[in-house]
Amino acid sequence: MRRAAALGCLATVVAADHVLRRRKPRWLVAGLFDHPAHVATAGLILMNLPPRPPEWIKAYLAGSLLPDVDHIPLALRPAHPSLDDPRPMSHCLLAIVPVVPLNRAAAAGMLAHFARDVGVGTGAPLLWPLTRRSLRIPYRAYLAGCLILAGRATLVDGL
Repeated sequence: MRRAAALGCLATVVAADHVLRRRKPRWLVAGLFDHPAHVATAGLILMNLPPRPPEWIKAYLAGSLLPDVDHIPLALRPAHPSLDDPRPMSHCLLAIVPVVPLNRAAAAGMLAHFARDVGVGTGAPLLWPLTRRSLRIPYRAYLAGCLILAGRATLVDGL
């Protein structure tokens, strides 16, 4: 079961990124691929953590989508951002601070969200307000991290 989940998460990331890079869908449609990839990235991380209670897991996975709540008002605008626009300031480490005392699992999920954001697209302004500059890692480094996490989860399943 764990092996199938790890491979499913990895396939979700690879398929979503293939569509986002090759097809370059409009912003609203891109979320249909990016959001599952965020949950899949969080799932790969989760499978490499010690066992957690179901309530923690639910909050963690919800937290992996929490930074994108800023998409709701953007979706209601007549003009939408493009995939080449920088991510908003809500995609910074400071955004986690108010969440930590409310739900640490959701805060951990937000960190998983940022792990994907720095590896795809325009990066994320994690250090705002110190700098507006988006931090990025090469996509290959992000993908290698996903492969390592999936491989480790698969190996742990086989032991």
